[in-house]
Amino acid sequence: MGYTHSFLFNKPKGVKAAVLEANYQTAILECARVAHAYNRECEAKGLDWQRLSGYTAHTPIGAYGGLQINGKGSEVHEPLELREHFSQNLEAYGADFVKTERKAYDTVVVACLAILKYRLGDAFEVISDGKAKDWHAGVALAKRVTRRAIKNPIK
Repeated sequence: MGYTHSFLFNKPKGVKAAVLEANYQTAILECARVAHAYNRECEAKGLDWQRLSGYTAHTPIGAYGGLQINGKGSEVHEPLELREHFSQNLEAYGADFVKTERKAYDTVVVACLAILKYRLGDAFEVISDGKAKDWHAGVALAKRVTRRAIKNPIK
């Protein structure tokens, strides 16, 4: 099985697609900022082994513009993959998951999932094998980078 975060995209009634898309694009950009900040913090602390192996976010038009995050070296496991547009996540059955096995990059994955919940509200659900305390570092990273009152979505 492994340590897993599951998530679901849905379209709540009465919410316009354009609003969901705009909020999703903001979330993707904030997640990219989180990834940059995380890598800089690892570098500053001399923790190169904890850095992300790389990630993609908003590449040129026509290229993949979603987000993919994974660990590096022995810290690699399954990537967090978010498609370019909100509607593409819905079309892909709406549900997905990422197994991080609690590796170092889990902090960034948690930060991104918390940002998505903050930006999308009822259009995004997240369930985790972890407890609320396991999410503290990721939520703190999301708050620090975005300067938003992001709450822990795990109760």
